Amino acid sequence: MQVPGRVALHPGLPESFSTVDDAELRTLRDYFGVLSQENYLNGLRRLAGLDHEPCRVVSTTGIYHPGSDRFFESAEEYASWLRGTERWSENAPVAGIIMHYNLLAETNHADVDALVEALSEAGIVPFCVFFDSEAAMLQENRYPWHRLFTSGELRPDVVLNFLLGRLLATPEERHVLQSLDVPVIQLLRNFMLSPEEWLADPVGISAMSLTHSLVQPEMFGAIDPVMVSGMIRKPGDPFTLRTAVPIDDRIAMIARRVRRWARLRHASNAEKRIAIMLHNNPCKGVESTIGMAAGLDTFESLLSLLRRMQQEGYDTGELPESGKALLDLIQDRKALLEFRWTTADEIMRKGGVLHAMHEEEYREWFDGLDAGVRERVDADWGVFPGEGMALEVNGKPALLITGLRFGKVLVMPQPKRGCYGARCDGEVCRILHDPNITPPHHWLATYSWVQKECDAVIHFGTSGALEYLPGKRAVLSGNCFSDISLGDLPNIYPYIMDVPGEGMTAKRRGRAVIIDHLTPVYRPAALTPELQRFDELLNEFRRTVDGNEKARMEALQEELLELAVNLRFLPENATTAHLLDEVERLSRRIGLVKQSMVPDGMHRFGEPPPVEGVASMLTAALPRLGDEYPSLAEVAGLHPGLGGDDFMKASELFAALLDPSQGEQAIRDAAEALPDALKAWCLKTAEGIGRAGDELTNVIRALSGRYIEAGLGDAPSSGKADVLPTGRNFYAADIMTMPTETAWTIGSGMADMVLQKFHREEGRFPESIGMSLWSSDAFKSDGELLSQIFALMGVRPVRQSNGRVNGIEVIPLDELTVSIDGVSMPRPRIDVTIETSSIVRDMVPHFLALIDKAVAAVSALEEESPEMNFVRKHTLEQLAALQESHAEQMDASLMQRLSLYRVFSSPPGAYANGVALALDASAWNDRRDLAETYINHSGYAYGGEQLDHGVKAYGVFSRQLAKVEVSFIKQTSEEYDALDCGCYAASAGGMAAAAQVLSGKPAKTWWADATRPGNPDIRDFREEAERAVRAKLCNESWIASMKEHGFQGAQGFASRINNLFKWSATTGEVETWVFERVVETFVQNDENREWIRQQNPYALEEITRRLLEAEARGLWEARPDLLEAVRQAALSIEGDLEERIGDVDESFQGGRIDIFTGKDVERWKQEWRLGVDSSEKKQ
Repeated sequence: MQVPGRVALHPGLPESFSTVDDAELRTLRDYFGVLSQENYLNGLRRLAGLDHEPCRVVSTTGIYHPGSDRFFESAEEYASWLRGTERWSENAPVAGIIMHYNLLAETNHADVDALVEALSEAGIVPFCVFFDSEAAMLQENRYPWHRLFTSGELRPDVVLNFLLGRLLATPEERHVLQSLDVPVIQLLRNFMLSPEEWLADPVGISAMSLTHSLVQPEMFGAIDPVMVSGMIRKPGDPFTLRTAVPIDDRIAMIARRVRRWARLRHASNAEKRIAIMLHNNPCKGVESTIGMAAGLDTFESLLSLLRRMQQEGYDTGELPESGKALLDLIQDRKALLEFRWTTADEIMRKGGVLHAMHEEEYREWFDGLDAGVRERVDADWGVFPGEGMALEVNGKPALLITGLRFGKVLVMPQPKRGCYGARCDGEVCRILHDPNITPPHHWLATYSWVQKECDAVIHFGTSGALEYLPGKRAVLSGNCFSDISLGDLPNIYPYIMDVPGEGMTAKRRGRAVIIDHLTPVYRPAALTPELQRFDELLNEFRRTVDGNEKARMEALQEELLELAVNLRFLPENATTAHLLDEVERLSRRIGLVKQSMVPDGMHRFGEPPPVEGVASMLTAALPRLGDEYPSLAEVAGLHPGLGGDDFMKASELFAALLDPSQGEQAIRDAAEALPDALKAWCLKTAEGIGRAGDELTNVIRALSGRYIEAGLGDAPSSGKADVLPTGRNFYAADIMTMPTETAWTIGSGMADMVLQKFHREEGRFPESIGMSLWSSDAFKSDGELLSQIFALMGVRPVRQSNGRVNGIEVIPLDELTVSIDGVSMPRPRIDVTIETSSIVRDMVPHFLALIDKAVAAVSALEEESPEMNFVRKHTLEQLAALQESHAEQMDASLMQRLSLYRVFSSPPGAYANGVALALDASAWNDRRDLAETYINHSGYAYGGEQLDHGVKAYGVFSRQLAKVEVSFIKQTSEEYDALDCGCYAASAGGMAAAAQVLSGKPAKTWWADATRPGNPDIRDFREEAERAVRAKLCNESWIASMKEHGFQGAQGFASRINNLFKWSATTGEVETWVFERVVETFVQNDENREWIRQQNPYALEEITRRLLEAEARGLWEARPDLLEAVRQAALSIEGDLEERIGDVDESFQGGRIDIFTGKDVERWKQEWRLGVDSSEKKQ
């Protein structure tokens, strides 16, 4: 068929494409250039040669109000109309709304209309600006909403943003929002679900929407994402067009939140009522962990904030003289929660109660919740008062809301989220029974009271339980418990800068306005005098070996051997022959300690470190700056001194550069000789670190309802330019670009290292590796572990021209080789079973989707033999097992799909780590119990159509674990080691325990470290435990730095010893000498023991209890003298604590260990048990 004419309507097409003349082309482009039903219709009629109207000018920018039949071109015109229609109220809050012109052109704006109406009914002036964002980007004034919001007397107190994607074209234009200086709330539409479907959906936002609707707005400081509408198809519409339907309760909530923010903007500081919530870890002891916050000296920091608030005019009453005095006040009044050494009646008696809430008051609020929510809470905890923090007050049961009052500022402990009573065991740890259990009545009562009493809440430090309550993955509904808890309260959240994955959860689930703060200063670990002497002797001995100086070698051997035994490097019966065999390994072990970075104390909020600390931060970042900057060794080489290590020399040069009064003249001269680019980087970075005072300033700004600038989240040591200054509302990197090319290079190289290490140890390649995948792999190392998974399976990422990764491709088998001791060998595709954190599940679904595609692609390679493709081999074995046991209950396609799963995590909406809970509560008898807990808490599979919702796959997970030969976890930053976080042991250790139980063979536990550029390492966990103990836990220098922080320093010791216990329980890889060194350091050392007793006696009780439990469970073969020392210390501290608690009516557990497992507790839900594989029958 011949086409009579062609018209190039799109401006990107060449004009020569068109067969009409230029004038006609321009006319037709006018008709179709801007979305307009009327112009489109007349343009089509013109093309068809029919009668038509002339093209009308369409205004794509203006002010919209559903109550008007016209648009307004200026703020003054709009304000005049408002006054004339009695829609104006003097001094009323103003809500600016930004929307796309297309919503009006498509007449698909019912949600906008509903929002405008809700704001008006709440006494808020709506100020809705529409514009065509694509057209505006081509204009000089590309943000007409900014011009309109700032041009008249109507100035928004809050901006509500309907735009998807980027709010601004570039990060450099953040000044546009800074000049508005108001909070920007992000509004979303669900384009796939109706409001009813969305409310019922446990996920709430798809993986794709998560990226496009949240990530980019967050880069510009948008907060508090809210779903305002769903979509339905118009009845009888042949084109199945969808129309927006408002979600009424979310729109009503937006109006309430606008009023809250507006009050913060307009009320005097003296009027404002603020709650400051202190975190604690009930599983590790409420009494010993009150105020816990990663890297932060909480109580000195809190006092600094209270003093700043006082200076700004807040009513803070009389403040304590010091952070310690503030803590003492909390402890003396027992302004805490029930736990082992604290009862409800003691809290009441000592003055720790702010409010006793009776049932009538609670019911006023609770009965307003959705009926399904109320039924869940009552089913989980019983009717009011439920379980925990209840006491009879004035003849009636009441829930005790605890804390201290300083004027109009409340300092409160965050309530217990999943347990109850003055106990910690497997019976009262309800979240261990059911990871999706609702928060108890006491939690809800506390937060409902705060909503009523306060104008805003500050969750102080990283991190609490609020953002991990049951509910959707992000953009919560009114039935999600984080949303229920906060209601309309603004949530200000001081947060450490280097954990953006957890921070994104706080932002997207806890509605947090992040105010990030500096990490502590990190320096290389100091060697103890004995270790320093051993290192010197060992180096000297190696030189004598190289020089064949036999006499000197023999003279050194005896002293070396004695030191090696004293330092626990070698057993007591070691000989010189043993020493000679271990020389190289001893050098490596000492080298690991020397390379370790350890914190020099904790950060105090709003205080920059001294010049020496800033210089250390610069030195730590130097290796990551790239090839355009000199290396650490090259910088150190400019130092005039002869002794000292490279880090110290570089730090001294940088300190002299920052402060010319530092150091000798020769050092100052050397600092001036540094390359200009490096000096410029040092000065700029130091300026950013020096702005730590912004942390306090921006908490005050947030409490005044002002805009908080966004910045990239990561540690200063990352070397990334946009992580400083602190005090900003951080965002995470774009996950769609991951793995980056650099990450692929590092990760694929580490895959080779895994194969090399295993082959050297076993003489073959592994069939299956188990890996723990955390959000830090995305937000701190750009997908290095993801790359390692790909490389082991024999696939590589496929990258689009814009840098985004959208798929994988299979690497041909003949290209899969690895060098073993210099010999290139063909190697098979390795199966990888991944247990991922709930944060990855929710915030980084892109990773899970790519892994699932890789498994499917590799499993489909029919031409490859099972010996060279262990992924396919295990997929077929899974399929055969499913066919044998489930053929009658399950169709073939579902069995095929189940056989392909390799990514497992907790159920949607659940965030608890079951193994960690079981270990903290002593709720286990042996590793079989831990294996069952691990699988029950992490046995949902994710991928394909179930990427968002997951599917129960306990049996598939258990069969995969039975094949795992190595449990592997990767350190993503120098700031954290294996003992810093119990989740490491619960994740990788839990996997190792389950693999051992299911296979009957011990699984290797490996720790990977790629934190030193160009020098990655994979080591046995025993080596990592040794490094952590020698560099930090039992290192005199680190202990001294922690003592500067009193109560929290003592808790830091207890927490790490508890984590050591976890690793021992799950892997059995903690050696006897490690326990002995811990006892010698913290129990037998009188100075350390008495210091802990004075600063935090509850921490000392926990240390002794865990050590005794380790011995009782056979994890530690204790020498009689050490065991007796621990027992005596435990008896002594328990006596102290019993005396402190005084006479109480209620029972309390104290230091007793009570073991309840899943077999002992009826309401402990365990869908999977060893030997009973029925989980998939419920699909």
